Amino acid sequence: MPAVALSLICASPVLAAQLAVNFQARVLIQTSCLVSAGQLNFGAVGTIVGGETAVSTVNVVCSAGTPYTISFSSLSSVTSYNGAMINGANSVAYSANLSAAGGTGPGTHTIDGVLPAQVTPIPALYTDNRTVYLSY
Repeated sequence: MPAVALSLICASPVLAAQLAVNFQARVLIQTSCLVSAGQLNFGAVGTIVGGETAVSTVNVVCSAGTPYTISFSSLSSVTSYNGAMINGANSVAYSANLSAAGGTGPGTHTIDGVLPAQVTPIPALYTDNRTVYLSY
């Protein structure tokens, strides 16, 4: 049996040469951003007396060092507005303000909302859909 094992070892091919080649690992990090925003929820209100507040968070994640601006308008830097939440023919007025108009890299910003004094409309759910624009 030892002779058979020896012949198997000797029958293995012998490598005559060896080559080497270099390769390059690469990644191109492109400028990019993601943005998300929560609801500006004033909650349940019985009578609007004015001064009721709500806060929403705008989260921005951009490539490191990427400057960005956020706005309520796609055409210019608008950081506040007066709007109305609607239900049928009835509405609830409100105002909203962005805490900052931009930054660099990741950031968290707030939208602060206020209900001004007004005649309280009929009980119902009132909504308004708005857009926050991120430019980078």
